[in-house]
Amino acid sequence: MKFRRTGLTIAAIVLFSSRWVYAQATTRELKGLSPRAANRSVQRDLLSVLEPIKQIRSGMFVQVHGVWLATRPFGTEFDGVCQRDLMTLWYAPTDTADRAEDAPLRPYSLTATPSFHIAALPSRRLTKPRGDHVWQTKCTTLGKDVYNWFHAKDAETAVRGAAVLEAAVKAIKKGMLKAQPCPDIIDRKAGCEAAILAFGRVEEINDIEPCPAVAPLQCYVIDLASQSKLTIEAQFADDAAEPSAVTAISVEEYIIVT
Repeated sequence: MKFRRTGLTIAAIVLFSSRWVYAQATTRELKGLSPRAANRSVQRDLLSVLEPIKQIRSGMFVQVHGVWLATRPFGTEFDGVCQRDLMTLWYAPTDTADRAEDAPLRPYSLTATPSFHIAALPSRRLTKPRGDHVWQTKCTTLGKDVYNWFHAKDAETAVRGAAVLEAAVKAIKKGMLKAQPCPDIIDRKAGCEAAILAFGRVEEINDIEPCPAVAPLQCYVIDLASQSKLTIEAQFADDAAEPSAVTAISVEEYIIVT
């Protein structure tokens, strides 16, 4: 197999066994690249972090508006907490046609949002040198059969939100925590606590968002299995990932109509 030289043989990237395998370049070597070689190197590096695309779909639209991509999983600053970025490459027509699907398209923008997978909840951040956590084997070797990814703005929100959920479920099971208020339960006979316990697992999380709270409390809104939304307040000690106390929880159930 031959490679075209781009100013740095060490920066060459090859496709091997459906995975990108490439030599590592140092900062000094990358900064020393010519403009042409730098462009090639960075563009190929960008392709190397993306999962392969199997098919382009238009969804509910006749015309393609965006193509969805995902980066390969990588590690965060928490042990066993993995991240991938969901990206959309946006398209717009450059001309009209008798049929919308026959109009020529051109990409014009790229957006990305992070998503997370938690194999096991950590108690604190990693203490490894900065950058080493990215290459956690348990994240870089995740199989494609892992589907329980959820959205959060960053790894800390993902970890603390998931930890708050687990702590709240444990408190409810022990009878130490009651949902107040509880206005929107579909099955009122089962009760609020039963609704929380039905889907109150990390594997069921779809989304975690922070919400306003009075210090030192922290608040998280957690969407579970697209059926329940919990609002939980808790207190954390220093940089701990696990809450020292869960002070309040409320639940809302909803039905998605398609």
